[in-house]
Amino acid sequence: MSDKISDELAKWLIAFVDYLALEKGLSENSQFSYCSDVKGFLCYLAEHDISLTLFNSDDVREYFEYRINEGTSSITIRHFYTSINNFVKFLRLEGVREDNPMNFIELSKRSLALPKVMSENLVSSFLSAPDLSTYIGLRDRAMFELLYACGLRVSELCQLKFEDMHLTDQYLIISGKGNKQRMIPMTDAACYWVDTYIKSGRTIKDPDNSSPYVFISNKVNDANVPHPMTRIAFWYRVKVYAKQIGMENAPSPHSFRHAFATHLLNHDADLRALQMLLGHSRLSTTQIYTHVALARMHQVYEKAHPKA
Repeated sequence: MSDKISDELAKWLIAFVDYLALEKGLSENSQFSYCSDVKGFLCYLAEHDISLTLFNSDDVREYFEYRINEGTSSITIRHFYTSINNFVKFLRLEGVREDNPMNFIELSKRSLALPKVMSENLVSSFLSAPDLSTYIGLRDRAMFELLYACGLRVSELCQLKFEDMHLTDQYLIISGKGNKQRMIPMTDAACYWVDTYIKSGRTIKDPDNSSPYVFISNKVNDANVPHPMTRIAFWYRVKVYAKQIGMENAPSPHSFRHAFATHLLNHDADLRALQMLLGHSRLSTTQIYTHVALARMHQVYEKAHPKA
């Protein structure tokens, strides 16, 4: 990864130093440490053509995963989190950002070494949880099916448009980071539930198909066109179903992407094919899932083998 950033980003980094010194009262050593962490993240954003105003929690998570796969310790990752979190607070004070992508990043108390992965049974419980007699239930079932079937980022799911979806041929065209397109096959189940939602549920909320987005919320604009689902709204739906199926701690929406990747590897998927499906520019970013799969394999081995 290059250590160069644009002049514009460098200006924001200098302004961040002033904020740390004048507003936070941090020592020079702390200022240097925070800025070093933030610069690394800005280099990652620049390399992936992601702007300062548009990066989201998925981008932050994938940056952490990239660094973990490079051998960064969990303690250092936590320091990265603190530094980037302070930088986002600074951007919000400066009016550069209104949202806070760090709100959706959850750090475990002990380690960030590997992403937590839902079991196949737990994913099935989520897929079966929505009430299919309601519009919201149909929409949520379709969203869960598609998220898990295609390994989408939540932002990609919420921003999915009809023009991106090819139900007859069962594939999606997704424009990910840096507007890089990738084609992702859809399962029969995902196609069925998305089609059912569109024909039996979505027409209730948008009978004229005025919104180009597949998944819409109950909110409408001044022209009575439904808003697309938001990341926050989907996060809330995950929490609702997690409570419904008896989970104490709800998984993040990003957990479905982790499950998609790990379950494919558990069923002998090719690593480079998985890289393309996930939209990773580096194979090293994808390789973290081999660690997850191996860790799980060792757990099963040690539990089942009589001599382990």
